[in-house]
Amino acid sequence: DVSGSMDLPNRLPLLKQAFQLLVKNLRKIDTVSIVTYGGTVGIWLPPTSGAHKKIITKSIEALTASGDTPGEAAIRVAYKLAENTFIKGGNNRIILATDGDFNVGQNNEADLEDLIAKEKQSGVYLTCLGVGMGKLNVSKIEGRSKKGNGNFAYIDDLREAEKVLVT
Repeated sequence: DVSGSMDLPNRLPLLKQAFQLLVKNLRKIDTVSIVTYGGTVGIWLPPTSGAHKKIITKSIEALTASGDTPGEAAIRVAYKLAENTFIKGGNNRIILATDGDFNVGQNNEADLEDLIAKEKQSGVYLTCLGVGMGKLNVSKIEGRSKKGNGNFAYIDDLREAEKVLVT
């Protein structure tokens, strides 16, 4: 989520630091892609080997916040990308990092959860990371992670990010 609401120190800047920690632990056999949404949806980083840490790091550093929040469309793009680069026997996972609601596109929670539950059948799971959000939004994205056979974590500082993404 690189929408305008992520432009606070405890949101996108914290997530950028958190993902930098994750990058340090990537292996050559790992593949990372970044799909962003903030005004538009796009593949920010095409599938990239963990051996290319500098490329991944620069891509993360270049993220900036602006625009609205078309999260549903981004989830669809992320699933398609993950399915196209699926590693049999691997950990095929989408990490949705957000501060909450999607305000553009599919807003019906039941429909979105049905989409996520359907997509988990492909073997691609959805983990959700929450930052800088209220209790209502926490329960929404926690529910999405459960439907996607993934995990949920709330990240409010770098120590928690390290625990979730590294440890």
